[in-house]
Amino acid sequence: MDINNVIKDYVQCVTNNAVTFPTGGSWISALCNYYGITEPVNGSWLVAYCNYLGINAPVYGSYTIALAAYYNITQPVNASWWYAIADEVCNGVPAVPCIWGSNSNEYGIETRQWGSTSPCTIVPPPTNLNWETAADNWEVEADNWETV
Repeated sequence: MDINNVIKDYVQCVTNNAVTFPTGGSWISALCNYYGITEPVNGSWLVAYCNYLGINAPVYGSYTIALAAYYNITQPVNASWWYAIADEVCNGVPAVPCIWGSNSNEYGIETRQWGSTSPCTIVPPPTNLNWETAADNWEVEADNWETV
């Protein structure tokens, strides 16, 4: 088993195949760039990605194991934590509950119910909304908010 292929599978899965090439030879740096993370943390793209997810400390000295724990994975699969992560996230159902205020999904770009305790979908990249581009007079906007 090639660990880079498992990491590639994970990256392509969590980005819905939007990331198709590694950046600087690293799939994790490509994933970070996809989510708008522009700098590694302590020289590590994995640490930067984990921090983005809210993982701020390694587990047993490993950020890979910390990422596995994020998905409630307690042991490696096929002797690989990355295999376990990719298998759970891409082939299984992520085990992170969707409770209001405790997830990093963005409002308005998802289909699940906020109060649901069912498993979360994969975290989408952040969406930047520029409210200033709308007309100043809300009554003449094409969306016509009054009819909603």
